[in-house]
Amino acid sequence: MIKQRFHSALVALLLIFCGLCSQASAQQAGSRATERAEGPSPARTQQRLERADDSTTEFLTANGLKAIHRQVTGNEVVAVQIYFRGGSRNISEKNAGIETLLFEVAQQGTKNYNKGQINRELASMGTVIESAGGYDYSVIAMRCVRSNFDRSWQLLSDIVLNPLFDEKEVALARDQIVNGLRQQNDSPDSYVAQLSNRLLYKAHPYINSPAGTVETMGALSAADLRAHHARILATSRMLVVVVGNVAPVEVRKKVETSFGRLAKGDYRPDAMPAFTESNKAEFEIVDKAVATNYIRGTFAAPPLDHPDYPAFSVAMNILQQLFFQEVRVKRNLSYGADATLLSNNANSAYISVTTPKPNETIRVMFDQIDFMQRQILLERPLKAIVSGFLTQYYTKLETNDAQAARLAEYELLGGGWQRLQTWISTVDQVKPEDIQRVSRAYLKNFHFAAIGDPRQFNRDLFVSR
Repeated sequence: MIKQRFHSALVALLLIFCGLCSQASAQQAGSRATERAEGPSPARTQQRLERADDSTTEFLTANGLKAIHRQVTGNEVVAVQIYFRGGSRNISEKNAGIETLLFEVAQQGTKNYNKGQINRELASMGTVIESAGGYDYSVIAMRCVRSNFDRSWQLLSDIVLNPLFDEKEVALARDQIVNGLRQQNDSPDSYVAQLSNRLLYKAHPYINSPAGTVETMGALSAADLRAHHARILATSRMLVVVVGNVAPVEVRKKVETSFGRLAKGDYRPDAMPAFTESNKAEFEIVDKAVATNYIRGTFAAPPLDHPDYPAFSVAMNILQQLFFQEVRVKRNLSYGADATLLSNNANSAYISVTTPKPNETIRVMFDQIDFMQRQILLERPLKAIVSGFLTQYYTKLETNDAQAARLAEYELLGGGWQRLQTWISTVDQVKPEDIQRVSRAYLKNFHFAAIGDPRQFNRDLFVSR
């Protein structure tokens, strides 16, 4: 009976990956699904990746600024991303969100170009400049067409080097961000994510959100931004990534000309501590009248540079498909059951669902986790699943922006951008025993947060894993 259930689950997974709707027998459907899922082959994708890495180079300026460049000749888009290391370790409970505000205001005027000039020129060229703060780094990014690369680079580099931090622009951007933060709790999805993260992030640098809070963001001034900008503008904190149809010599010249006079600084990232709350299960609920209950369980996971990350990436992908099949398709308990692995320095993952029947739904989701922890997948179906996973993975890297972000992610968190070259072969070597092992090691100690009617929740159930 167990083998029959397991075979049926694998067939269901393969049907999902291949988009089949056949009503043929399980054996025939599984066979056809396997054949379809095995193309394109990982070997062919590996060859494309190796060719990409052949066109990827790095260099270090005399003052210690590292740059990564990938020359892409298949399109005329150039993506430039400038990273500042530190993230949550750059901030405190008093100034959380300062880098998010800093890079937003920096785009509103510099010592050489006023806000109107910047906006007019960007609009006329079709160039986009945007920024974001993160737990491990902040980034300001630019995307333009090749013909406008020179002028777009000038504007971007001036925004990084010479922001004006005009008092009026600081107040305007700050008020807009604060209004957005006030509305976060109006979105149950966003609110439950914050609550669940806070349970895991207690006594950890990540407890200081890069997005800030209403209180911290509202207290930031132009003087605060100037002081923080002076602190982080050092090449030991920075990384430049360029992906596009530009020659390496041109990229090097631009990086050295724009940033060659910056001080190196003495930034050295400390080892990221582990989550102190990761070895226990937790449950917190907010009593709120909503159309359906919102549930999210965050838990510790292997980081990008950990040997378990490839296997756990596949395991989470399988779990996501099992949730879809068992929670949505078979039982119609939810339209939104999910399992997601992140890629932070101190890493985490989460399972989430919206449902009017929380206890029944979580039992079904726990059953799928138990199933993965007890059973060992068959070799051939796993190969098909891995092939589908890799195809989806690389489909998401088709744009120059996505490639630049992935290169930076591996450089900053994954042990070096060169490890991208071995990603396919590493994932392709994942064995059925690895899936069971990482499922047992990490799919536990869930920090559940929920929004809904407390009378519908069995607390003991939610803290049982």
